[in-house]
Amino acid sequence: MSEEVLKALMELFALVVKQDGGILQNEREYVINFLEKQLGSSLLIKYVLLFDELTSSAKQVQDTPENSSPSVRDSVKIFNICKQINKTLNKGQKIVVLIRLYELINSSKRVTPQRLNIIAIVDEVFKA
Repeated sequence: MSEEVLKALMELFALVVKQDGGILQNEREYVINFLEKQLGSSLLIKYVLLFDELTSSAKQVQDTPENSSPSVRDSVKIFNICKQINKTLNKGQKIVVLIRLYELINSSKRVTPQRLNIIAIVDEVFKA
């Protein structure tokens, strides 16, 4: 997987876990396990640090309304990340990205409307 795509995935993963207030330890562990399968140890540290940096503003889980959507800012970020990924990946690889997003959500058993909204946005952009 290219460095550009891995960076984009870390951004998407961070946006997902930040939607409903913060990151749980098992979500971070999912990301680390994902990266271990993709990278060598030197690059692994680089991308874990990137993910940690991207999620640093949402370390604590907070209550948010169940029907809230991603912010406009986050929606624009998601759209731009997916447009970037669209240029690089084929259809099968895009499906893998969607599966990884579902796996991330499932790792914490926090399947919330906010997180599912992000996946819906990603899916829509990938179809374009």
